[in-house]
Amino acid sequence: MTVLSSQSVVVAAKDQISADLGGETVILNLKTGVYYGLSAVGFHVWNIIQKPACIEDIRDSIVSEYEVEADKCENDLMQLLTEMHDQGLVEIR
Repeated sequence: MTVLSSQSVVVAAKDQISADLGGETVILNLKTGVYYGLSAVGFHVWNIIQKPACIEDIRDSIVSEYEVEADKCENDLMQLLTEMHDQGLVEIR
């Protein structure tokens, strides 16, 4: 199981392509051929992690953009990034 902290740095893994399909973003993992869908907030995260980013900075960006408490945001972000890591979509540095 992946263990993340607010200081963990994440970046989108190579071998991925993504597209915006009218409000939903889809990511294709070129290694597995599996598609994944992201909400607007997930798309916001995906854009940020095209370059290595600290989870704390990603959280702060989401909190400034959306009406969400920092603690709730961080918990949801950790869950999203853990799932994305487990699917091979992001790397933890």
